[in-house]
Amino acid sequence: MYELGVALLFLLLLLGSFWAGLTLQNVLRDKHRSRESVDSIRVVFTLLVTFAALVLGLLISSSQARFTAFQIGLRSFSVDITALDLRLREYGPTVDPLRADLIVYTKAAIADTWPNETPPPGTYPVHLHVLVPGGEESIELSELLNRLDLAIRRLLPDDEFHRSIAASLQSRMVDLLQERLNLLSSGQPSLSWLFLAILLFWLVVIFVIAGLSSPRNALVVVVTTLAALSIASSVFLAVDLDRPLTGFIIVSSAPLRDALLHITQPPLPAGMP
Repeated sequence: MYELGVALLFLLLLLGSFWAGLTLQNVLRDKHRSRESVDSIRVVFTLLVTFAALVLGLLISSSQARFTAFQIGLRSFSVDITALDLRLREYGPTVDPLRADLIVYTKAAIADTWPNETPPPGTYPVHLHVLVPGGEESIELSELLNRLDLAIRRLLPDDEFHRSIAASLQSRMVDLLQERLNLLSSGQPSLSWLFLAILLFWLVVIFVIAGLSSPRNALVVVVTTLAALSIASSVFLAVDLDRPLTGFIIVSSAPLRDALLHITQPPLPAGMP
């Protein structure tokens, strides 16, 4: 997968850079090994390490914030679906076809977004076509929501009660569409190859310097390998969190499944509280 490929690339290049630095020690002259040279290198090395650690920390924090924001957005989206269904129930049986469309949309969205999980029962669109290659927005689901939105706007309530619900339905539908657009936007990866390449360059320089100034013994090799592995795993974590719907750490489908459970509940029999 993409995340593993990026992490493995970082790991191999960092270890290779360290060994390149160890190898270059053989061509260094005595003046390059002087105390003044070593002290100067340590200053630069400390500066680079501090800067790289700061960037890595901010990178993970930013990815975690995006992941959390997507989770919150998904919960809000699920609440909007449940609230919209509640208003449709209040409007009456004349809008039952609209409720059916909302249920079909929710089932299809779950099955398409989480293909490795058990799909909801029933009949709904599958093998959806994305609007833009590499995107998350599907043509079929977009058309389904747009049809639902148009149907709500075309409602012709004949009394004050239904007029108030119709206005609430339109407001709920606007919120639902807006939240969906926010989810589609925040679900796209934000880390570019250029950013990762620049970060990798900084780390390569650090490991080359570490190799130039390190003694040749097993302890140094083991510690450096663990350090490279730790950095690679940090990059893996940041890249994985930056893609909330793919990879190893993904957003749970529980909010949408909870919404589906609520909107598929049959109405209470007349006379029950």
